Amino acid sequence: MTDAVASFVARHARRNFLLNVIEGGLFMFGMSMVSRFTVLPYFVEQYAKESWVQGVIPTIANTGWLLPGLVVAPMIAHLWRRKPVMLIGTLFERLPWLIMGLWLINGNAFDARTTLLIFFSLYSLHMFSAGATSIPWQDFIGRVIPEHRWGTFFGFQSGVGSLLGVAGAAVATKILASEPIVMFERTIMAGYTFPVNIGVLSLGAFACLVVSYFFLVMTVEPAIPPQPKQPIWALLKDMPRILREDKAFTWYLVARTGISLGMLGQSFVTAAALDRFQSSGSTVGAFTVTLLAAQAIGNFGLGALSDTWGHKYVLVLSGFLGALSLAVAVFAPSELWFYPIFVLGGISLGGYQLSGFTMVMSFASTEMRPTYIATANTFYAPISAVTPILAGWMAGVFGYSGLFVVLAVLGVLGVVLMHYRVTLPQRDASGMSR
Repeated sequence: MTDAVASFVARHARRNFLLNVIEGGLFMFGMSMVSRFTVLPYFVEQYAKESWVQGVIPTIANTGWLLPGLVVAPMIAHLWRRKPVMLIGTLFERLPWLIMGLWLINGNAFDARTTLLIFFSLYSLHMFSAGATSIPWQDFIGRVIPEHRWGTFFGFQSGVGSLLGVAGAAVATKILASEPIVMFERTIMAGYTFPVNIGVLSLGAFACLVVSYFFLVMTVEPAIPPQPKQPIWALLKDMPRILREDKAFTWYLVARTGISLGMLGQSFVTAAALDRFQSSGSTVGAFTVTLLAAQAIGNFGLGALSDTWGHKYVLVLSGFLGALSLAVAVFAPSELWFYPIFVLGGISLGGYQLSGFTMVMSFASTEMRPTYIATANTFYAPISAVTPILAGWMAGVFGYSGLFVVLAVLGVLGVVLMHYRVTLPQRDASGMSR
């Protein structure tokens, strides 16, 4: 990063920090209404009782988030700015919730198989668009936020989003329970039954995502001299070299894979509660509130801690708490136990997302950052595509408790590898390792 670019970033740092904290907060507020850990599993459960179907949600989420980077990274490497591509890609990330909302508020005339096909198609469009946007967005944030503020930024952005998400989840709780929403003794929203209530939540999510979009538009990005344009095969050729030469980065990918498998269990916690205790829609909403409140605590606390303690140790702590939450879920004797399970899971997810983002960017120079992000995403993609469906099958054969034991062990293994095998490079102000 040249002195001119560094000066530009520093001059606009406060503005960009504030705009993107608000943008991320509104985005997470919207997504809390259609949480993939609680609301979407509840929707799927109404149309499919087979455990493996629940695994389709995290499969789409993980594959869609990771795989498109293989195509996008070489496409943006030669661009001076990331913002134009990001703004186009994220439009398609937002549109599926408008379509789903308009579909479901008119009721659902389709059979179960067709309903799930439409739902998973819309969710795939959302997640693959999110994945295509993720690399330009991560690199965009790396360009507009000074490096020494990354941890604080991600912590504040996620923390504000989680706090707003608590409010969104509280609204979702009412809507899922088919109760009217009353403010100042006036009914502002009637009670809606399933699946209209899911349609209302989808439209609410879309409205928040539209507002958040304009804060991205207002962010100021510096123009940075690009790398030469390269085809996809050149990027693929570069990946083995990076993995071979950067041992610390390779160990990071292996360790984070173990931790991510432990985190995968969070996608099945709601399904386990529904299966074991036949939890109601209002209880699922309360779970969402608990999860997001815990994420807010984790994001604010761990975000501030990460800039002094280090992102590696935040990831270690997050992985341990995630594994602990699954261990508690194995022995939970009543529905009430799932509240502390979601507390542990929420804190762990907050720290995992916060430091997982930042650590990838910390391994690479400014010029190599898109390639490193794409390498990480491509490394995870095959595992993330297969393991959720496999986990759903295991839940059907061995029960959710058996699944949680296996995933908790893998999570702890990832924690051990992260602690003992991963070291982060030291970089100077120009982004060069030293």
